[in-house]
Amino acid sequence: MEEKKYINVDNIATRLCQILKDARESMVDDENKDFIMENFSDEHLEDRSNEMAWRFNCDMKKYLHNPDHRICGNFNNIDYDYPYHIYGEVTYDTSLVNAMIARLDAGEDSKQANEDRDFLVDWFFETFGTHGISYNFQSDIAECLYIEFETPQS
Repeated sequence: MEEKKYINVDNIATRLCQILKDARESMVDDENKDFIMENFSDEHLEDRSNEMAWRFNCDMKKYLHNPDHRICGNFNNIDYDYPYHIYGEVTYDTSLVNAMIARLDAGEDSKQANEDRDFLVDWFFETFGTHGISYNFQSDIAECLYIEFETPQS
């Protein structure tokens, strides 16, 4: 059974892959270039971004089905943000949000459902890229470098 898409998985995977590639490039220097490029190849980063995209899709489903859409430490809330996206003004419209969730739950392949999925990708990055919440994709690379270059070789 195919998992339902609550976000545009291909779009978010592409964006995540570019973030991962940028993180990789920021870590490369003459001493570790070969190691990083071998262990964090484009193919590896594409696989990783696809895994993350599907995990974020699952997280979005959970978030949308929470009875309370507030996010601790963040001002974004789908109950206000989605109606703003549709109407262009701040308003609270749970029936509009519930209709979006119903479309996504049904796995609709309509123009509106696809626009909703695209909106949720942008909303995801906006929400979790703000207010001190950041992406730290360099940590995996840094950890591998530490292990490779700091561990005594026998």
